[in-house]
Amino acid sequence: MTDPDLTGRRLLIVGASSGIGRGVALAAAAAGAEIVVVGRRDQLLKKVLDEAGRGTAICADLRDPEQCARIGGEAAEALGGGVDAVLHSLGTSPLLRIAETPAAVWTDTFATNVIAPALVTASVLPYLAADGLVAFVSSRSVGRPYHGVGAYSASKAALDQTILSWRLENPDRRFLRLEIGDTLGTDFARNFDPRQIGELLPLWISHGIMAGQQMDCDDLGLVIAKAIAVSLDHPRISPLELVLHPPGGPRTSGSAEAVRHTQRAQAASSD
Repeated sequence: MTDPDLTGRRLLIVGASSGIGRGVALAAAAAGAEIVVVGRRDQLLKKVLDEAGRGTAICADLRDPEQCARIGGEAAEALGGGVDAVLHSLGTSPLLRIAETPAAVWTDTFATNVIAPALVTASVLPYLAADGLVAFVSSRSVGRPYHGVGAYSASKAALDQTILSWRLENPDRRFLRLEIGDTLGTDFARNFDPRQIGELLPLWISHGIMAGQQMDCDDLGLVIAKAIAVSLDHPRISPLELVLHPPGGPRTSGSAEAVRHTQRAQAASSD
């Protein structure tokens, strides 16, 4: 696949301060797109725009419905009146056994991973181009939960159901589910407790959860930007799902300490 051409395209990337969203924002800007990036961490958003050399930042805590409601109008105004594509890459991933997950964590997880994408999409839809695309980052854990990420997996399953409802109620629009495998440079493990990782890693390995290899976040961002470019260039095709996993099979052996080191590196890379 050649480099993406997004010249003149208007992209809104939600959850762009780090990780996959950041990677897509930089790749899209390099491909000629006008971008609006959304996130809670204002300084990180500014760094993304400095590196991209263009764009507008909207700092917002999307756990707040009122802040979700303003994204569509502000993004469209910054992009000259409309939006061609939206990427929802925001997310929170607590590491807790399900019986130990308090109500506040459940509430925060669903507010971030399910409600925010729904409300922001609703706010953007009036400004979305007729041939536009809305993409949501889901999870490989849907239908296959693993120890310690019960709330996260449940929230992503709920997100998938909202995608189906968006398609049902808006058949003239295009909604894409993105399933992303193990990737270095994301915030997924940012707040994981090393002691809990040490306890759960043997279970993850025994159940085939840990991938033997990991994708690179910037490389992944480029691939997703390419997919968005191709989709926008072919409006009569509706991509429903894109699954991106690293090559090879799961990790079947190896010391827990070695895997813990990988997890720490992943978390540190997003600081």
